[in-house]
Amino acid sequence: MQKRIGIIMGKVYKEVNRQHLCGILEEAYARGMSAYVFTLTEESAETSITIGEKNLFSVINFALLDGIIFLPYTLGSREYREEIQRFLQENCPLPVVRVGTETQPFSSVWYQDRSEMAEITQHLIEAHGCRDMICLTGHSYQSVSHERLAGFKDALEQADIPCREENVIFGDFWIYTAQNLAREIADGIRPKPDAVVCANDIMAIALCDSLQEHGLSVPEDLIVTGYDGTLEAQIHVPPITTYRTSWTQLGRNAFMLLYELMTGEKMAPHKFEKGTLLCRESCGCTQPPVHTGLKEFNYQTMENNYLDNNLSTRLLSCNNLDSFVRTMYDSMFVFAEPDYYDKEQFCLCLCEDWDKGSLPDQSFHNYRTQGYTDTMTLMSYNGSHIGFPLSDMVPPDLSRCDVPSVTFFTAVHFQDRCFGYALLQYREVVDGFNAHYLRFCREVNNALEFLRVQNALRSLAYHNLLTQVRDTMTGLYNLKSLPHLWSDYVQNVQRAGEHAFWIALSITGLYRLTEAHGSLVKDKLLVAFAEQMQNVCSHGEKCLRAGEGDFLILGSEPASSHYHNLLVQNLREQFEQYQTSLGQTHLPLQYAIALEERMPRAAQEAEKAALALLSKAKASQPTYSEQLHYADLAELRRSIYKNPERDWSLATCAELLNISSSYFHRIYQKAFGVSCASDIHRSKLEHAKFLLLHTSDTLQEIAGKCGYDYSHFMRTFKKEFGMTPTEYRRGKTEG
Repeated sequence: MQKRIGIIMGKVYKEVNRQHLCGILEEAYARGMSAYVFTLTEESAETSITIGEKNLFSVINFALLDGIIFLPYTLGSREYREEIQRFLQENCPLPVVRVGTETQPFSSVWYQDRSEMAEITQHLIEAHGCRDMICLTGHSYQSVSHERLAGFKDALEQADIPCREENVIFGDFWIYTAQNLAREIADGIRPKPDAVVCANDIMAIALCDSLQEHGLSVPEDLIVTGYDGTLEAQIHVPPITTYRTSWTQLGRNAFMLLYELMTGEKMAPHKFEKGTLLCRESCGCTQPPVHTGLKEFNYQTMENNYLDNNLSTRLLSCNNLDSFVRTMYDSMFVFAEPDYYDKEQFCLCLCEDWDKGSLPDQSFHNYRTQGYTDTMTLMSYNGSHIGFPLSDMVPPDLSRCDVPSVTFFTAVHFQDRCFGYALLQYREVVDGFNAHYLRFCREVNNALEFLRVQNALRSLAYHNLLTQVRDTMTGLYNLKSLPHLWSDYVQNVQRAGEHAFWIALSITGLYRLTEAHGSLVKDKLLVAFAEQMQNVCSHGEKCLRAGEGDFLILGSEPASSHYHNLLVQNLREQFEQYQTSLGQTHLPLQYAIALEERMPRAAQEAEKAALALLSKAKASQPTYSEQLHYADLAELRRSIYKNPERDWSLATCAELLNISSSYFHRIYQKAFGVSCASDIHRSKLEHAKFLLLHTSDTLQEIAGKCGYDYSHFMRTFKKEFGMTPTEYRRGKTEG
């Protein structure tokens, strides 16, 4: 199994840090190892941003790594450095190499900066005759500050130049002490020296700029030198004399120390290089520039890839996650190195709850700030969302890379809101990472937050809409919602190739129930009826409450179906049973049905048509006798459909209810909107269709089971369905 090391560092885009990383990767690749690099996209004093960034380190599964290299000085924040060090001490069971001067608690490796600072100082003494020099070093509590100061003193001692205490200044490795020193020299508080030897380039650049602001010229009035050999020192005006230590070699040495700790085998790096003194104008040298091997800025590429591509606009214009992901992957060219197109792979991994907190019923602060979900989701370009265990750190495609590679992990977050992390993998490439990628990641972070806010606003708008179009008592849509539902309703009907139907239902006499039992009983009745509607309507029908006791059902059914009648039948039966169970006086349930040919075509007409249908339902007052016999009629109807082979007739049905045939015919028609003879006829034919599709019975056998003789069955079936039973069976089976 391929070994893999972890690297924790910041600001990989800075040339010094990139060179450190290149040295590590060169040695790792040479020994068939890969690397996971955990880096920050930004450092800020803002606590919420710090939380979002530091969350990245919770993804580290030390069981998948063989060793760790920690580069604390690539992180600008001392708090970051100390917290990560504590994290490693408490959680990491692996060998750890710390790039720095400290010897505890991990094994450490560092530059030969004492001898290199001595070389700079010797150059000023021998080439420029400097005798009175100031050393501006770093913090007094840092050993690296004392090490570089020691190199300065070594050179003075070798040249028999005394080192006066007032010429040693402990600074901050930043701009402020350098600016103070320039002000003291310009104001005459401190005598102007021959030269100032700065312990890093940042202080040297700040000192030059501040001296010029106070009217002093470098190198005419005094010489300034730096240390580190950064690109900023090279492009500064005047260019800064500095020492380019071998950052790459430091990286090589760090890996070799880790390799020894991992394997017990001590080996030399496959390559060794010494640093270079870069003599430039800030010390008065005019020798030809020394090639530094640094990657130069390509301003034209930056302009083309960032100013002309409208990346922010395109990402912020996406109105859903899949569109955002496609746009993101299409925009990878803004950071991709042309030479590495076939060697890189980028992917976005989101927490399952990345947009949690978007819903109105969720607390504004109820979102993830610590850790990641146990299952992460790889967002693929084609719209597929592939889950993988967080413990794997990377999705399968990246973990199966069979050549040495480096994978960069960066946190995807907005302030302290954790979305997930991004991965960028290079196969057999050591210098692919650049500043464009971090800018790209920040754009992704901001655009994801914008999309999350959009989703939250849509959710809130939908929630507000529901409060307007939903009946608060029953939860059903109200009549005002009809225009909102209409377009979807019509499209669904057309898509299914079915016929539309409407059913208007009205419970009358509610005032009598209120007078007898109170409004609470009446409200419970309406809520129960609404629940019955939703239970009965199991084929996607829309249920609405249109008034105190008025309801609407919008549905669809296949041609020649009587599904709408069955809905009414089931609703009336359940409503009757509910009232009987409570011992209440039965309230009439009136209804009216409208079929497709009378449906309005425009949403503007829908509400008017609904009100007209409700008026029709209320006008069809049921009789008391119909209500009295309804339970028996419903039971009889179920028997007809359950036993279609029986010899049903109007007379036998009336006899079962102990009423006359004419009276039975009238109340049956009134109760169900269809005659008993039609139901008998329909039950037999529906049973025949079932037998044709689901049995191998002959046509003669099917006719007998349905109560027909053969010839009558053939004629009736063809008349009803426009095809013979044989054609029906063949067509459905073959289709």
